[in-house]
Amino acid sequence: MKRFLCAGILLGLSATATAQSSVTIYGILDSGLLYQNKTASDGHSGFSFVDGAWLPSIYGLRGREDIGGGYAINFNLQGGFSTGTGALGDSNGGIFGRAATVGVSGPFGEVKMGLQFSPFFLTVTDGDPRGMPQFGSQLVQYFQQFGITGIFDSNAIVYTTPKLYGFTGAVEYAVGGVPGSTKNGRSMSASLSFSQGPILANAAYYTHADPETGQTVAIGKTAGLGYAIGPVLAKIDWVNYLNPSSNAPLSNVSVFGVGAVYSVTPAVTLNGGFYYAVNKGMSENKSRMFAFGAEYALSKRSVVYSQVGVAHNQGAFQTNLAVLAPTSFAVPTGATTTAVNIGIRHTF
Repeated sequence: MKRFLCAGILLGLSATATAQSSVTIYGILDSGLLYQNKTASDGHSGFSFVDGAWLPSIYGLRGREDIGGGYAINFNLQGGFSTGTGALGDSNGGIFGRAATVGVSGPFGEVKMGLQFSPFFLTVTDGDPRGMPQFGSQLVQYFQQFGITGIFDSNAIVYTTPKLYGFTGAVEYAVGGVPGSTKNGRSMSASLSFSQGPILANAAYYTHADPETGQTVAIGKTAGLGYAIGPVLAKIDWVNYLNPSSNAPLSNVSVFGVGAVYSVTPAVTLNGGFYYAVNKGMSENKSRMFAFGAEYALSKRSVVYSQVGVAHNQGAFQTNLAVLAPTSFAVPTGATTTAVNIGIRHTF
């Protein structure tokens, strides 16, 4: 279940325009408070408003036109913003900086063209043991190692297969658009997932070339397993972030995650996870992160939540807990920090 930054693309109510077409207006508003006991500001503690600590605050339009024979034309426009300031945010800029796609779906699967999430990032999201909140999850290391590379891929073409015997695959080619080169700025990704009964499994690969030099500057790999036992969904996953053009610390980081989501009642959900990150060949650089969260549904669309986490860093790691914490809340290199977050989320 994609409950990350990209979970918002699946939310909203459909407003039917005609019998054959529909347009959906959807969004998420997520706001809260964050306390962190150690920051880069001389090691002082900090208390701040934080936007999107669980899910991103977004708005969007999604449309579908049935063209017959089981085929349809689809589009999705999505932007991000800060509930704290009202400014654009949690995206790569632009009024629809998170997604801007048009495509066709049918018995063959679906093809989408435009700005979109890579199959690699969607697989990391799907495999996260805590459901990929923007606090204390695989997303923390993703942002610190890759930034937004692979999250918001411009000029991308993605083909997703139909589900067959529990398997679904996806491939991506994002055009670099640099004259004289088909590699500069290019991104490619592929994923394969399996979901049937209580078993979940996935794997994905990603590569991105620098638009100026054409060097491969990001290679991502991930694999994960999940198993549902009644109301509990347990997962383990592994993600590797590699920059083959660099020998600097944290240019080859593997992150191992394990945890579970427990649906206690229809209104109460608990989750917890442990994440261990290590720099290959430089074992003095490592990070251990524990995070726990609880959600209580006030209604179908409104949820209050709380989260707590500890990040223990060694060597060059500066693992934080909240992805969208203020810049001044950066963690000192090699330091241990604890953070607590409470918030409220509404979807429409």
